[in-house]
Amino acid sequence: MGNITDDIRQHFDTFAELPFTEADSLALSQLAYARMPDNVPRYHENAETADGMIATVPIHDLLRAECYDDMFGKVWSPSMNVDLLRAMSESPRWRNLRVGAYVDEFDAETTKQFSACVFELGNGTLYVAFRGTDSSIVGWKEDFMMAFRRPVASQEAAARYLTELAGHWAGPIMVGGHSKGGNLAVYAAANVPSEIQERITVVYSHDGPGFDEAFFDEDGYVRIASKIHKSVPGSSIIGMLFETREHVEDGYTVVSSDGASIMQHFALHWQVDHGQFVQADGLTSSAQYLARTINGWMAKYDDEHRRKFIENLFAIFEAGGYDTFGDLTSHLTQSLPIMLAAARNIDVEDRDVMIEVLKGFAATAAASVILAK
Repeated sequence: MGNITDDIRQHFDTFAELPFTEADSLALSQLAYARMPDNVPRYHENAETADGMIATVPIHDLLRAECYDDMFGKVWSPSMNVDLLRAMSESPRWRNLRVGAYVDEFDAETTKQFSACVFELGNGTLYVAFRGTDSSIVGWKEDFMMAFRRPVASQEAAARYLTELAGHWAGPIMVGGHSKGGNLAVYAAANVPSEIQERITVVYSHDGPGFDEAFFDEDGYVRIASKIHKSVPGSSIIGMLFETREHVEDGYTVVSSDGASIMQHFALHWQVDHGQFVQADGLTSSAQYLARTINGWMAKYDDEHRRKFIENLFAIFEAGGYDTFGDLTSHLTQSLPIMLAAARNIDVEDRDVMIEVLKGFAATAAASVILAK
């Protein structure tokens, strides 16, 4: 038993011998965090071959040491991500994997952080992978904007991307992502035309934030709901955001993770045994408490109040003068007085839940700095 990299190195089953699993989806979702090098075909620029199919390159074409820093320098634990790439490139299960249609869009003015790519498995199936949240403050702000606005910019981009890519693929399609990428996968699958939904075999959300109640009543979601698989670690924080459905844990796979607290979110800490997640007993008491605190608070207020709260929260982070949580944490001594001054005008009624959110972000930022070393 180990993480997905360990499992890939220990077991050599092909897809013919062991059908695609949730753990396989997690591996591809993690690989989607890479800033793909120039040899990977870009979405729209050179996304199609002469016969109209999706242009891709073999996964082993990414094995260029001079590109590793650009590919994984902004991802938690660059060395663990390089190790995953190498393991997949060497494995009989993955060595025929191909990647293409890469897109990476960032716009601070519209609060948009969106990236995706496709993986061709070599067995006639296409996996559409949406990248999760990076360490940028803009990326995290967009996540929280989901509490008062749907769709956000990345959700619109995800649905458009999936619709267009499906037009260049005749076979079955799987969709997935980790963190915000999981939310985008579910949103996109629920908002493509019904004829594309019929070709989607499964949708994976690995610790992805949830949705408001109205989303679950929409026709597009109802049509795709039975194909959605959500997995979360025992100490899930991100995956519990905006989850309002009763008895929601009954529909989850709760995965054992060797990470501590917020770092259980990191996919390379999730435990896997021969292609299957090692399941935990359930959500921890602290994860359940934070979910009740944040989601209970949101249930009491309208969208305008939520918007003001999130604007205030991120005004505090932005007051520190840095673009990423890693940089903010590295200069916390200088930034903290400025951030505290920016927090003085927060309404008393919002203060408790804001403190809980700030604790989670502080832990995430600190851990990202540690893992990046």
